Amino acid sequence: MTILLVELAGIGDAVLSTPVIRNLRSFFPDAYIGYLTLPHPAELMCKSPYLDEIYVLHKGIDFFYNLSVLRRLRRLNIDTLINLYQLYTKSGILKMALLSNFLKAKIKVGRDTDGKSFFYDIKVTDYLSSERHDVEYKLDLLEAMGCNVKDKQLELWLDDSDIQDAREFLENNSITNSDILIGIHPGAHRLSRRWDWRNFAAVADELAKRYKARIIITGSKKDQGLAKQICLKMSNQPIDASGRFSLTQLGALIKRCNLYIANDTGLMHIANALKKPLVAIMGSGSMKTSPYQKENCIVIKKDVECSPCYKFKCRDLKCLRRITVEEVIEAADKLIQKR
Repeated sequence: MTILLVELAGIGDAVLSTPVIRNLRSFFPDAYIGYLTLPHPAELMCKSPYLDEIYVLHKGIDFFYNLSVLRRLRRLNIDTLINLYQLYTKSGILKMALLSNFLKAKIKVGRDTDGKSFFYDIKVTDYLSSERHDVEYKLDLLEAMGCNVKDKQLELWLDDSDIQDAREFLENNSITNSDILIGIHPGAHRLSRRWDWRNFAAVADELAKRYKARIIITGSKKDQGLAKQICLKMSNQPIDASGRFSLTQLGALIKRCNLYIANDTGLMHIANALKKPLVAIMGSGSMKTSPYQKENCIVIKKDVECSPCYKFKCRDLKCLRRITVEEVIEAADKLIQKR
């Protein structure tokens, strides 16, 4: 049996798909299970012990590369294609319909978001406006196929080299095992989900003073400007780890943290999958994709009339501006004091 999982979305969406992958492998131990995704999520998923192969599509101009990937997939003679992501735009629906048709999958499984997905053979009802968690909807697909869902825990796979690279970096920055290490992640792909970097600096400074903690800033190369601004603003000099590591190496750094404070991003979900104490700053995003594992996690979100929204930019940002430095420090206090 050949199964193709499709998750053409972000890093966080890939992390939220991990319970599906594990349960699917448990139910079909001898099946060939492939995973079609985008480049950044592939960095995480390539280390999964449950997948036979990762296939990567590139957004933009890589037409011939993408076509070669799709031709390889078509030659697999796919028995079941499972699209894990919700489709809510006309273009997204059309692209997925064309993709599944091109791949000639015998059975197509997916989420019928607001009744718009006409081409699935097996579908589950899904609503864009619902706040039922995305993980539950993804697992519904397995149950609709007749699979038993044994557990719903998120999972992240780090190897020894990731752990060693993180350990060496921290040792080079004079971090010992006895140090309280607090990670902050000020970036976000969507500008509409970035809490003000000055607020992150204020929170980090206060927590460093209050707990004699060391602060580490995480992020991609795109976050290096934000990290530099925070470093210049803070009185207690943080460690800048932005743009230095792969996703799994960042996961290893986050695993060492005693507390992680992050915007609504993929790294927020990585911290949650690792069960680290987490303060999640949710702006315009839906609770549908909030941290799934609730233990040792405090979500700070303001109810505003325009939320949830999916804008890339926002002039107002009242959903984030209403979150105060004091609220985040109070949440951090609660989690640190539970140690």
